[in-house]
Amino acid sequence: MKKIAIQIFLLFLTGMLLTPVIADVPIEGMKQYNYQYVINNSADYPEYLFLTSSEIWGYEHPSIVVNGSFGGGYKLDGFVLHAMKEADLNPLIREELGTVNQKTDLPGYFTSAPLVTSEVMLPVATNMDDTVPLTNLTILLQIQNITNAELNVTKIRTIYGFENGTTIDQVFQGETDDTQPGTPGA
Repeated sequence: MKKIAIQIFLLFLTGMLLTPVIADVPIEGMKQYNYQYVINNSADYPEYLFLTSSEIWGYEHPSIVVNGSFGGGYKLDGFVLHAMKEADLNPLIREELGTVNQKTDLPGYFTSAPLVTSEVMLPVATNMDDTVPLTNLTILLQIQNITNAELNVTKIRTIYGFENGTTIDQVFQGETDDTQPGTPGA
């Protein structure tokens, strides 16, 4: 019995030593920017509501996307984008979305709700060289189609807004979020 207890303790200790550590610390020479997302054709789907949930917390605090725009949140989190026919959302649940004192089991409700989820990665924030005079970072999304089984969304453009009022509008090149804009002209 003592031998089994020692083996369990060693497994526990080994597991603790091999567990990766993630730190939320600033990086010298880098500045954090939150992404602002805009679904440029959400009005083409008037029967649908678009919602976001968290990659970390799931459906603990889902939000309705208003006017196709969403952003903000914890920098190490990511958005998960969903679509649901407006007629299918329980009106009592809709009232609770975005409130602090939720009385309903929202994770339980949305886990079984008739919604479809996009596979596109939508991080909350990114870091860039702090010498880049950036003021905002907007990603334009386009809905390709919505079916009962799929929400097909594509990142189409990144718009970098700078302190001097200029912007760089860059066609999205792929799934990486670490592209750095060039320095804007004077």
